[in-house]
Amino acid sequence: MPTTAAAEKYAVPKVTDPQGNSSEPEAARPLAPSSRTERDIEEGRDSYIPGGFHPVYIADIYANKYQVLSKIGYGVYSTVWLVRDLTKPDGDEHKFRALKILSAESYLEDHPIFEREILTHLRDDGNKNEPGYAYICHLVDDFEHQGPNGTHVCLVFELMGETLRTFPTWFNDDQLPYKVIHRFTIQLLLALDYPHGCGVIHTDIKPDNIFLKFRDISQIETGYLVKPQIPKQDRAEETYTPIQSIPLCNFYFSEDDSRNIHQFDIALGDWEDLLRHPWLGAMK
Repeated sequence: MPTTAAAEKYAVPKVTDPQGNSSEPEAARPLAPSSRTERDIEEGRDSYIPGGFHPVYIADIYANKYQVLSKIGYGVYSTVWLVRDLTKPDGDEHKFRALKILSAESYLEDHPIFEREILTHLRDDGNKNEPGYAYICHLVDDFEHQGPNGTHVCLVFELMGETLRTFPTWFNDDQLPYKVIHRFTIQLLLALDYPHGCGVIHTDIKPDNIFLKFRDISQIETGYLVKPQIPKQDRAEETYTPIQSIPLCNFYFSEDDSRNIHQFDIALGDWEDLLRHPWLGAMK
């Protein structure tokens, strides 16, 4: 699930590393206003064509249960949205999820990416008692949605905080402390070992595809949905206008958590690069 830098300064806790040093993250510093046009915002208006992306509006409800709250990211094949599961009661730690809506062409006959099949295989066919199972960003639900640009495969995930690309900015000189590196390295090796046991090889290991797990889901309601301004949308517009994503990187752990940063956990995600492996032929 890819994210972008925040466009305004948020009120966030400073992070204290195990040596007692504190720092304010880069993500909390204000950025210069963008000179890009609306057409160029993130995935761009030109992505919303037949076979392309699905136009999503805040408050939309998908599969009769997932209500869109905010855009949290986008990528080559998809946009990603913070949603609330309306079937979950208040206080349920699983009431917030990430909804990834793939472009319609992602599952055309000549361009299948098989992400849904890979994730289902990893979730259902492996040994859940393997230690690496806990360090995979697992698929929670999936469905298809018919829109003006085609049929879109929609994937619902466990909610993650940020990627390893942005996480170092919480520390002095953008350097992770040794204890954190040691912990994450072990978890990443376990995360790679688990899919290997399922006959799967992740072909795109990079910081953008390694996620920090949520520590405090209450930060969404007390912080994320209160402090950043969710962009306004016009449902009457003739051509859909993409909106700026607002990442969760400042709102997934509490100030108390910031004093235990060496206890954070990671999860490996983004599995669409596996189509190059011959074992996927059995899924066609």
